[in-house]
Amino acid sequence: MRLLHFSDTHLGFQAFDVVNEQGVNAREQDVYDAFHHTIDRILDLKPDAVVHSGDFFHRPSPSNRALTFALEQLRRLGDAHIPLYVIAGNHETPKTIYTSPILRAFRSLPCVYPFFSESWETAELNGLAIHGLPHINDPRILQRELERIEPVKDKFNLLLLHTSLGKRFLMEEYGEQVFPEPFLEKLKGFQYLALGHWHNYQKIDLHPNAWYCGSLERLSDTEIGAEKGFMLLDIDPGGAIATRFEPVPTRPWLKLEIERCQEKTTAVIMEEIEQFRDKNHTCGAIISLIFNDIKVEQSLELSNVALKNLFADCFHLLPKRRAITDRNFVRNLDADQFDRLDQVFNEYILEKYADNPAQATQLIEKAGPYFQKIFG
Repeated sequence: MRLLHFSDTHLGFQAFDVVNEQGVNAREQDVYDAFHHTIDRILDLKPDAVVHSGDFFHRPSPSNRALTFALEQLRRLGDAHIPLYVIAGNHETPKTIYTSPILRAFRSLPCVYPFFSESWETAELNGLAIHGLPHINDPRILQRELERIEPVKDKFNLLLLHTSLGKRFLMEEYGEQVFPEPFLEKLKGFQYLALGHWHNYQKIDLHPNAWYCGSLERLSDTEIGAEKGFMLLDIDPGGAIATRFEPVPTRPWLKLEIERCQEKTTAVIMEEIEQFRDKNHTCGAIISLIFNDIKVEQSLELSNVALKNLFADCFHLLPKRRAITDRNFVRNLDADQFDRLDQVFNEYILEKYADNPAQATQLIEKAGPYFQKIFG
């Protein structure tokens, strides 16, 4: 038997306010493209079943575009008679009883079996038992369902979970949960744990066959360098599992982190950035530039406009400036080494316009009243 496991598709996700020629948020379209590619591959691979472990949508009430796209793509699976089993994640689970679960809409599709109620559910396919435990906001109900959950005897038991198996897999977002430790022992009764929530492909040590397959696209800079894709499981008649990860094409996301900026000149920092640009394919890429221990005057020199000019062909530039925060460094400074902001500004202007002192003086005089108003 061959199964395909994917997760955290986050249809409807948007970022950066960049719109394509069709008027769609470009990052939203990136997510759709990765999903469409995955459906194409499912149709090529023809698995016996597909499982999705949560956060199918990015919100409990997705846009018309996200919902329409999802229904169209899942209809393709139904037409090919490939069953899909999907659980609700924390992103698409309603926060109140006044919002109907969006996965209820999937019940109208052939071959799609959504698990979205506040309960553990099981579906059987040949010798396979697929257990779905969707995200449940109420911890009391979650505990009740975890007490009920049991594998089916003489079946290959696959459990769909959308949770963090240990605090290290938290995403720092609203509504996420850590799987309760008292119930970890119960997981050993299942032959495969199809995990969702953590966006990077990773095996879990707590179980012989527990995998996060990750998301299909990078949704934050914490996912830089991580391949995106889905997992294939080939299960032999004896229950042995052979797993394989297949990557999905995504928009490149690059990162340059420059340390100890305060010890370098602006020219040296710019040279590091240019070397990074020349060594990488930046066209159409998201680029994160991180400046650690940067001084105020350096931040002024390394303006967003100057940085964007270096990466004119990139999709989006994300500069992040981290000021000097080392307390030991601060304690070792003499009090007279701390300059007021107006003094830092004046020195920067004099250095910037060293070849035109008259203009520098004029700028300093214009800024003076504003600093006087602030500092007195």
